[in-house]
Amino acid sequence: MSNQNTRTRDASGGVVAHTAVVNTASLERMDPRATKRSDAAFGQSRLVFKDLTFSILREGVEKLILSPCSGVFEPGEMCAIMGPSGCGKTTLLDMLAGKKTAQYSGEVFLNGLPRDTLFPRLTSYVPQSDTLPAYLTVGEALKFVHQLRVEGNMTEADRDAAVSDCLSLLGIDTIQHELIGDEHERGISGGQKRRLTLARGLIGGSQIVFADEPTSGLSSTDAETVIRAMCVAAKKLGVLFVTVIHQPRAEVANMFDTLLLLTSSPGRMVYNGPFDGAAKYFAKAGYPAPNTCNPADFLLDIITPGAFGEQSNYFAQRYVDVQHQDVEARVAAALSAPKKTSFEVLKNAYAIQGFSTSALHESPIAATFSNQFYTLLSRELTMTKRNKSALRVRYGTAMMQGIIVGCAFYNIASREPILQLSFMFMILQMGTIANMAILPKLINSRFVYKLEISDGLFGEVACTCVNALVNNTLAISGNFLTTFILFAFSCMPWKHFGTLYLWSLLSFCVVTSYLRVIAQIARSGDTALQTAMPFLLGTILFNNFFISRASGTFLKFLIYVSPMAWAMEQIATSIYGSNEQMMSLYEYKSSDAWTTVALFVLLSESVFFQCLEFVALRRAKGAIR
Repeated sequence: MSNQNTRTRDASGGVVAHTAVVNTASLERMDPRATKRSDAAFGQSRLVFKDLTFSILREGVEKLILSPCSGVFEPGEMCAIMGPSGCGKTTLLDMLAGKKTAQYSGEVFLNGLPRDTLFPRLTSYVPQSDTLPAYLTVGEALKFVHQLRVEGNMTEADRDAAVSDCLSLLGIDTIQHELIGDEHERGISGGQKRRLTLARGLIGGSQIVFADEPTSGLSSTDAETVIRAMCVAAKKLGVLFVTVIHQPRAEVANMFDTLLLLTSSPGRMVYNGPFDGAAKYFAKAGYPAPNTCNPADFLLDIITPGAFGEQSNYFAQRYVDVQHQDVEARVAAALSAPKKTSFEVLKNAYAIQGFSTSALHESPIAATFSNQFYTLLSRELTMTKRNKSALRVRYGTAMMQGIIVGCAFYNIASREPILQLSFMFMILQMGTIANMAILPKLINSRFVYKLEISDGLFGEVACTCVNALVNNTLAISGNFLTTFILFAFSCMPWKHFGTLYLWSLLSFCVVTSYLRVIAQIARSGDTALQTAMPFLLGTILFNNFFISRASGTFLKFLIYVSPMAWAMEQIATSIYGSNEQMMSLYEYKSSDAWTTVALFVLLSESVFFQCLEFVALRRAKGAIR
């Protein structure tokens, strides 16, 4: 292994930035704890937490989930949080990472100071399931994070070098140009995806990586490879890894420095100290681990309530009697040590890595809005172009809908105007129904966006704008194809097409914006359609055709909310305004002023729902689960 620096210069010849290039072969079969700290190691952050506790209200009664927990995690450490199901280990991790949106008590300190708005730029969160874009290559996924997390004027060659180095560090440099893939597109393996997720945390210069069961769902060999990669990164770069892990095999457990062991019912500390000292601690209490047993398995067995021979209450009390004061003393000492602000840490890390600090600013998001928008848009367009099967389905379905329904309304232009109105209604209704096809895609991608927003890659405004641009373009183009085919089958004069499509498009955009809100607030895909149905039903029912102002129903005020109703009236009055029977039958209003009102209402509804989407994203900024 060798270290090498590359530099970039501006037009005047001055040094702008340089990246530390670490040429590392694929992970070797060696003790990762013996990995030497690199000269380019940027990790320098200590995490201290004091009296973190969490409880919930259930049927008016407060239920304690996690008793007060305190501790200190040092830079470059591999820290494991272990315990039986229901002990609160993931809850504790979320509180430490700042991802817990529910109310909890206690304090978390970074380098002796309370967490501030820069905390997301100095940390990253690795969820239990990999949330990676399927249609990007491994290198592109990593470069995306680097472009948004690392400020400064860097050449593409230097960014590519930084990406290659990070992939090499985690032993996945050989798959840099392979698609990530998913259940529909063949790609890299589960273990490789997990290491890529870790690489996304490291490439942005994170001081702390929080990982929720990074070995979940992996084979024992892949699990060991993932933890080995984490350990190498911790020792080489000084990054602190705080990891929830469940019953690791002995080889995996040996790579951790610190163990925080919890029992359940409620969650309580039973051990907080060096991982290799846990077995001795339990043996000293009269419960030695059998020589033939994995110590980690033994520890979990003996502190799991309900297990044969368990001693959870005994060790919870023993922690209070033996370790509690020592842990509190370590917390006090860490908080009295010299302190560093988050911005100081950020500047020091940039200087160590060779990045220019002149462009640094104290903002939760490193990238400018224009950089966020351009980088996110480029990724969305790349993934859209590569997902050819989805494009074929989208436009193939649009064509078939147009042909089938068009045949049903063939030459409707030769029939009475009152019958032609049903054709106009069908065009509007098909736009509303076809919109529902975007829900699965929106729901599948929302977790990725929420995680990336919470990690400070980009903001809610950039995300909302790009989503609106890309998804609306795809939806509108499909809708245009269907409408065009339908209109051709109808044999109506083409001079009316512009008017018909304009108002159907405005109604379509309102429903599209509404469904994007539903995709953000619905708990799952199963409930999204049920959540969306009341508004959609009202839109279709109170459409100024089935139910109009002339219907006399006391609910006719809903006509003024339905985007279909406004569009239907404007289409009818524009094309059939001279038909007094139709105007009287439906009580349509025909005037320039009323057309202006209709335009204002439809645009306002579309903007309103886009604002709601922004609010939903903002509220979910810290909510990863």
